[in-house]
Formats: sequence, C-alpha cells, structure tokens
Amino acid sequence: MKKTLIALTVAGLGFAAAAQAAVEATPAIATWKATAKKDTESALVVTPLDSLSFQYAEGIKGFNTVNGLFDVAIKGDASATDFTLKAKKLSGTLNHLSGGSTVDVGVLWQGAPVSTTAYTTLIDTAAGITGGNLSPLASSFKDDTQRSTAQGSFTFNIESATVNGTEAAFETLPDGLWSGEVNVEFVANWS
Repeated sequence: MKKTLIALTVAGLGFAAAAQAAVEATPAIATWKATAKKDTESALVVTPLDSLSFQYAEGIKGFNTVNGLFDVAIKGDASATDFTLKAKKLSGTLNHLSGGSTVDVGVLWQGAPVSTTAYTTLIDTAAGITGGNLSPLASSFKDDTQRSTAQGSFTFNIESATVNGTEAAFETLPDGLWSGEVNVEFVANWS
C-alpha cells in the first residue's frame, strides 16, 4: 500500500511538472537605445521629454495619436526687440523590421501640420504669436542674465503607409514592428 501511494505521489508530481512546463513562454528581450546629453551653453536647446509609441487599433483601422512633450531653453539677447521660434519636420519614416513596408509619422503643432518644406511658426513676438505653453520664452527672450525654459508638445500620428513601395491602407500592413526616427528642426531668431 505504501509503495502504491509513493508511486502515485511521484507520478502526480511528474504530471504537475509537465503541466507547468507546457505554459512557459519564450523569453522576450527589451532593448532601450540610450544616450545622455547636456548642453547649457547654446543659444537654443530643444530636448524631447518622452519617446513615441504607436499601437494599431483594429476597431478604427488606424494607429493612435501621441502627444510628444519637448523642453526648449534659450539664452536671451538684451538688444533684441523681437523673437521667433520655428519648426520644420526633417524626417519621420519608420521601417518594418522584416522589410517591405514603412509608416510615415506626421507632426502637428496646435492642430496644423508641421511640413517638410516650410517652417511652422511657433512663436513670433512681432506678430503677437506667443506659442501657447511656450509663452514664457516669448516674454523672456530679452533676459540675458539667465536661460529661459518652457515646455511644449507636438501631436504625432501615423499619417500614411507603404507596402513594397506602394501606398497602402493601414489594415493591409503586415503585423510586426516598425522603427526609426522622427526629426524636427527648430530655428530661433532674435532681431
């Protein structure tokens, strides 16, 4: 009787171990690209404060939009009477990791597209454009005793896609991951 009980207990443990092993997932690896940079001397410094991550939603057959916060620091010029801050999208194509498809990231400032061909005005003190959340820069651009900072945000969206070089609807894209960079150029002018 004791031998039978021991045999059943050992057999039961074997089944429990087999059941446990059957639900193990393959390990996943997360990789972060990391850099650290500090610049407190340049007349204009723009720092993205978060990364962009888009998810496809089947219900809307599209990708979510993302608010991308950025910090702007300027060194004032006491002799200036006006200040402008402008932005232009330089690039925003993300490539599918297995190749064959791309998605293009659009950039919007206060609801208007930031184009790749012309600068979008964020601040223009002569025209009375104070830049929304960037307005502390519009009021302190003459202060040369300390740096002025403010935070603004762009709205980012996936605006188009291609498969094998041909424009494609989002729902026809392959599953997977796209990666790349979105680059926006900022230009400041004290006059």
